[in-house]
Amino acid sequence: MESNIPTKRFAEIVYERTVERFLLRLFLRDAKLRAICVVSPFISSLAEARFSLRHLREKVERERVPTYVVTREPKEDYQAEAMRELLGSPWIEVRYNPFIHAKLYVACAERDPDSFALFGSGNLTGRSIESNAELAMLVYSEGPGREILRDLHYWASVRVRTQPESRLIQGIKSQRR
Repeated sequence: MESNIPTKRFAEIVYERTVERFLLRLFLRDAKLRAICVVSPFISSLAEARFSLRHLREKVERERVPTYVVTREPKEDYQAEAMRELLGSPWIEVRYNPFIHAKLYVACAERDPDSFALFGSGNLTGRSIESNAELAMLVYSEGPGREILRDLHYWASVRVRTQPESRLIQGIKSQRR
């Protein structure tokens, strides 16, 4: 029996420009954020993208959002450039973990329904956005998605950050008032 009652989805599969979908939601929604977590082995400055790492840093600093980044130590110039963009921000913690392969992006908002996360195959790089064939799941903090989102946030903000392999490079220096 089919129902005509609309249901709100708590997750969706994203087939194209996966990481950009997370960034679009992060930048275009007016939710007051309490934390952002980025777990990605490879990060670039995204200088040619609609939303660059510089835009992210400016948003984080303007809105005073504690942001936790776990990535691999830079080996390529593009990675070093990205780290230069993040390092020095009093609101961004950076940790290097040589074993990171997971890609997870979490935005926790003060209002629980405004929180969301994306996990899948996409690194935080221009190639991932522009040309790579990527797949991800976008999870919203609605219904069953609420618990999934909490688990993803815990995994990124506690479990991965506190692994002995996750070496602290820069801690958060500011506090919200």
